[in-house]
Amino acid sequence: MNSLTVLVPIYNESRTLTELVSQIDSMLSGVIAECIFINDGSNDNSGEVLAAALTQVSFKHQTLTQSNGGKSSAIKAGAKLVQSSHVIILDADLELDTHDVVELWKVVQDGKAEVVFGYRHFLAQSAFTYRYAKGNLVISNLYGLLFNEVVTDIMCGYKLVPTKVLQDLPYKFKKFAIEIEIPIYLWKQRIRPHEVKVGYSPRSRLDGKMISAKDAVSIIFTLITHRALKARR
Repeated sequence: MNSLTVLVPIYNESRTLTELVSQIDSMLSGVIAECIFINDGSNDNSGEVLAAALTQVSFKHQTLTQSNGGKSSAIKAGAKLVQSSHVIILDADLELDTHDVVELWKVVQDGKAEVVFGYRHFLAQSAFTYRYAKGNLVISNLYGLLFNEVVTDIMCGYKLVPTKVLQDLPYKFKKFAIEIEIPIYLWKQRIRPHEVKVGYSPRSRLDGKMISAKDAVSIIFTLITHRALKARR
């Protein structure tokens, strides 16, 4: 029987954690088997806020604290604890609509696909900046050009996969590059994702937005060099 775990990587998200936990409890407690929170070396009071919020919930959960290693490192650590058939990554910043976990999971439950990616529609009210929106498009298009596969919004954090995918992933890519390592791994296995449009409410730098142009350049370089060196089986 299929079951779903939510992985939540956390780095300095004290501002949103109480609301996030409340939303998971109200929207997802009857949908998910467990939620695993990974505190990736936060230097604010995220740990204390999370602990307090979790005293008020009914869903099964685990918490894990580690030294800061970036999103990829947090996902790797959390994936080791997953016991369900499938897992979805949910960022703690509330940029993505929590309720959309239900929509992505429904695709698996209906037997349409085993891998489901979210994609965002960047509009005036739902875009961080023009450069950010177009930068995402550039990266997605570059992936498509290099790997001859369509992924509409490759940097979207919503990726629902069989647990074995995250547990077998090499984790050679660091930080936010986990967003391209997962699709590349699936491409090598000849597995195409099913895509679902998700709600998106971007936050500002003042609110803690971390991904930058430097990250984008690093991801583009990683895509090109990895494709040049690797072929599909």
